[in-house]
Amino acid sequence: MTIEIDTVQVDPRQLPADSFTDSDIARIELVNLTESASSRLGGYAQMVGEDLARAGDYVRALPHGVDPSVVRQAVITERVRGTSWETLGEALRMSATDAEEKWGEVEAKWRRASRATDIYRKNPGGYAAAADRYITTDKPYQFGTSTRRPLSASLDAAAHLTGRDVAAADRAFAGSPACTHCAP
Repeated sequence: MTIEIDTVQVDPRQLPADSFTDSDIARIELVNLTESASSRLGGYAQMVGEDLARAGDYVRALPHGVDPSVVRQAVITERVRGTSWETLGEALRMSATDAEEKWGEVEAKWRRASRATDIYRKNPGGYAAAADRYITTDKPYQFGTSTRRPLSASLDAAAHLTGRDVAAADRAFAGSPACTHCAP
C-alpha cells in the first residue's frame, strides 16, 4: 500500500491568525526560538573561528543560557590559550578561586586526554574541516558582515606551515607582550 501526498505550497503570511491551532503556534514558537539560539551560537562560533579574541572573550561572549558543555569548553580553551583564573573569574562574574574550583579539574582532565580517549585529538583535521563548513556556509546561518573566514586559517597547525609565531599569538591573547623588545 502506498500513500501519495500532494505537496501544497501555502504562504503562511496569507493565512488568517485564527486559522492556526495551538499546536501550530507552539511548534512555530519552538522553531523560531531554536533558530534564534542557532544564530546566536553561529555568531559566537564565527567569533571564535576568527581568532581575534583577547583573554576572557571566549567566555565573555557566550550567548546567555548556552549549554553548560559549551561554557566548559570555552573555559578549557581559554586556559589552554593562557588565560588566568583571575581573568576568567572576572569574565564569568565570580572569583578566581570559584572559577578554578568549578573548572580546574575539568581542564586538568582535558589536558590528560590522548588520541585514544578523545575523538577531537584522534581526527582534528576532520573536525576542523567540519567547523570550516559550518562557519563559511551562507545558509542557514547569517552572521552579518562577517567574512566567514575558515577556522582552519587561524589554527596553530596552519601557523607552523605559514610561519606565524604561535607562541607570540598566544601571549598576545593572554595579554602578555608578544616579544621582549615590545615590553613596556
